[in-house]
Amino acid sequence: MAETKLTTMSASKAQVLDAAAEVFMRLGADTASIDDVARQLGSTKGRIYHHFPSKGVLLAEVCLRAADFVLQKVPPVIAPDASPEENLRQMILTHIPEVLRTLPYHKVIIQSYVGVQQKSTTALERELFAQIQQERKAYENLFRDVLQTGMQDGSFRTQNISIALQSLLLLINAPVFWYRPRTDEPETFVADLSAQLADMALAALR
Repeated sequence: MAETKLTTMSASKAQVLDAAAEVFMRLGADTASIDDVARQLGSTKGRIYHHFPSKGVLLAEVCLRAADFVLQKVPPVIAPDASPEENLRQMILTHIPEVLRTLPYHKVIIQSYVGVQQKSTTALERELFAQIQQERKAYENLFRDVLQTGMQDGSFRTQNISIALQSLLLLINAPVFWYRPRTDEPETFVADLSAQLADMALAALR
C-alpha cells in the first residue's frame, strides 16, 4: 500500500504533495501537468516520479493526504465523558482550522475528486481511491456517532441522521469554497469563524 500517513511520510514526498496541491488548486487537476508541479517545486520531474509513478497517483495521494490531516487532528478531541454537544463543538473547532491550514488540498478534492476517480485506470489508483473512500467514511462516522448519541440522550432532536450528517458536513466545509487568507485578516478570524459555525450547527440540531 502506498505510504500516505503523515507520521511516516518523508519530507521530500510531503514537499511534492504540497507543490502538487497548490498547482492542482490553481490550474485545475485536468489542466495541470507534472511539468507544472516540477516548476512549482523548482525541481525536475524525476524527483516527482521517484515518489509517484503517474499524475493520477499523485492526485489521488493529494486527496488522501487531505483526509489524513483531519483524521489525525479530530479524533483526539473526542472525550468519552463529554456531552455530545461539547464533543461536536470541539470537533468543529478542530476541523475548520485544520482544513483552512491545509486549504489547497481540500480545494483539490472539491474541484477534481469525482472526475478523476471516474477516470482512474491503474490498480494503484483504484487502491488509493478505495482508501480515500474508506478514510472519508471513517471520518464521517466520527460525526455520525456523536449525532446518534446526542439524539439518543435528548441533546439533539430526533431527525433523519443521514440528512443531519450531510448538512453538518456541508456547513463546516463551506469555508473551503470561499475562504481566502488575507494579509489584513484579524488574528482571531479563523477561531471566530469556527465558533460561529459551531454555534450554527448546534442550534440547528437542538
